[in-house]
Amino acid sequence: MRTASLRTRLTWLIIAVQVGVLIPLGVLSYQRELREMGNLLDGRLAQAGRTVGSLLEHLPSSTLPGSPDIALSAENLHSAVMVRVHKRNYEPEVGFQAYSADGKLLAATSNFADLPAPATDERGFRDLHLDDRAWRTFTLKNQSGLVIRIGERYDNRNEITRALVMEHSLPLLIGLPLLALLAGLAVKRGLRPLALLTQQLAARTPGSRQPVAVDHTPREIAPLVVTLNQQLERLEDTIEREHRFASDVAHELRTPLTASMIHLENALIADSPGEVELTLHSAQQSLTRLARRIEQILALARLEAGAASQQRVRLNLIALATEVIEELAPVIAEKDIAFSLNHDVDALWVQGHEAALTAMFRNLIENALRYTGQEGRVEVSIHVVGSETVIAICDDGPGIPAERRDVVFERFQRATDSESPGYGLGLSIVQRAIELHGARIELLTSPFGHGLQVRIHMAAARA
Repeated sequence: MRTASLRTRLTWLIIAVQVGVLIPLGVLSYQRELREMGNLLDGRLAQAGRTVGSLLEHLPSSTLPGSPDIALSAENLHSAVMVRVHKRNYEPEVGFQAYSADGKLLAATSNFADLPAPATDERGFRDLHLDDRAWRTFTLKNQSGLVIRIGERYDNRNEITRALVMEHSLPLLIGLPLLALLAGLAVKRGLRPLALLTQQLAARTPGSRQPVAVDHTPREIAPLVVTLNQQLERLEDTIEREHRFASDVAHELRTPLTASMIHLENALIADSPGEVELTLHSAQQSLTRLARRIEQILALARLEAGAASQQRVRLNLIALATEVIEELAPVIAEKDIAFSLNHDVDALWVQGHEAALTAMFRNLIENALRYTGQEGRVEVSIHVVGSETVIAICDDGPGIPAERRDVVFERFQRATDSESPGYGLGLSIVQRAIELHGARIELLTSPFGHGLQVRIHMAAARA
């Protein structure tokens, strides 16, 4: 089942509200006017009865045969005055009767002539039926003893009622469709900002980091646009992390894969079973380190995404550095590099993330080895200076010119124009690890006379 559009729902809701308000108001107004009309017509009927009674009191005696005056000689009357009713207007719908004190008919309209005399105690308003017609009557007795009954047919009142119904129904019958049309146009115009927002989103190119414009946005939609911009920014960050993660995987897994392949090739060309067993054992260790590397890369990706930003543990920097150096031992041996690890104590503790710190050591030491020539020199030192732990990695390679040291932390920025393989990701990974630990990194000239010295300052763990 297709869901109704927001425009359709709002239009029908507005129409329902209008109907829910206007129809009860129309019904209440109709009932009030009907009640007021009944009171008004009853008042007019009573006033007409009193007027007829007053006129009959003051008629000259000659008007009624055999009576010098109505009030005094009504009992001598032998015939009543009959008033003819014409059918060409509303006269048939009204009528009256006038009786003397002893109940004799003095005067009446022709349409009331056959109506029996009122009861002795009949006074005020009453509903009567005559010739299948319903009448509203008013009976009174004046000071002269005359009994006046005046009536009005309900046909007249029904016509007024029908007129009131039409008066209240026609505006609704005509106005509601018009209101529905106008409400639909108003809703369409009111929802135009949503249509513009949809157009902006449809026109966005993949990977665009430009936020959706909030200017001239209605107050109710502005929070939606702000939240949408935040979600789009998070999405773009996630996509960028995924791309960076893929590059990091390729960068981080290259060394253990190369070491494993070297060991397997050595096993293929080995002459003795003992040598084969040794090289296969080394290949197994390299593959074990490869699996560990994959786990650390995944952990680093989770850390970068903020999934475990509070899960710091107490770590021994010297043990981490030693583990990385052992992993890179084949490369050190192959290039015949003079490698040293200097530290004052056996254990130097910090609070941090193991995956991030391991990746930091690995990339810094691997870069030093990569850019150091045959029989070169690399030195790693870890010391406590004041309240800080200072890590220094020095080499005697070509180094990085001072003017390029600020940009080498960007992704895919190579330190030199050497032919050493690399993707320019190592120092960017180091930079992210440094940021995770609130540390500080410096690129300086190596104390060996030429080359690079990387110094990292981070807070030492509390005892």
